[in-house]
Amino acid sequence: MPTVYTYPDAYLSKYCTVDREARATADVAAIGTTFSSAWTERLVILRTYVLACLENMADPEDLFTAKLKQYRMEYADVLAQARAATPDADGIIPPIFSIPLERA
Repeated sequence: MPTVYTYPDAYLSKYCTVDREARATADVAAIGTTFSSAWTERLVILRTYVLACLENMADPEDLFTAKLKQYRMEYADVLAQARAATPDADGIIPPIFSIPLERA
């Protein structure tokens, strides 16, 4: 059975199994926020990469370790973006506040 999503990382794609994808989907669903399908897809793909790296890492200096660091940071960034772009229960997207800084 093929995976639901396409994995563009040529090195890790062979490690992105249906089982890992299912666990990643459950992890994203456990966050408790209903993301759009586009955000969900991005988060599941990144979480699948993280799981693949964690489960295949054999040495603290192997390629899986480097990719794990990269994909954990990217997952955190995308999660923050997805949360900021997702409406709350009332259908309101949280505003982004800015404070002007002026020199005296």
